[in-house]
Order: sequence, then C-alpha cells, then structure tokens
Amino acid sequence: MRLVEATGNSTKSWDAAVLAAVKAAKVKTPVGVEVGRLWAELDGPRLSRYHASVKVAYREVQRASVRPSR
Repeated sequence: MRLVEATGNSTKSWDAAVLAAVKAAKVKTPVGVEVGRLWAELDGPRLSRYHASVKVAYREVQRASVRPSR
C-alpha cells in the first residue's frame, strides 16, 4: 500500500474539496483517503471556498523480479 498527499478546493462543499484532492493526486485506482485537514475561506459570515488536505491510498503493482541468467 502506498500513500500520496494532495490538496483540493471547491466552492460547493467539503465533500467536493476532498474529491478534488483525490483527483489532484493523479492516482489511477485509489482504495482509500485519509482527510488530514479541512479549512475554508470566509466571505463575511459565509464560507466561500472549502479546502481539504488528504492522503490517498493506492496499491502499487508488484513487478516480478528478474533473475540473472547463468
């Protein structure tokens, strides 16, 4: 299992920010995500932009070891 860190943002929701971060990680087949930090920008009393910092888990394909020929 490998992890890659990424951040994402959205004007819609926390969920959309997390999904944007997973997409930004550029992992072909993610198997899980750990949300490390959520924060937002304020526009007066309202949240205007949501941000997420995540770690995306994926399985690394194992390559067969090549044995030296004799």
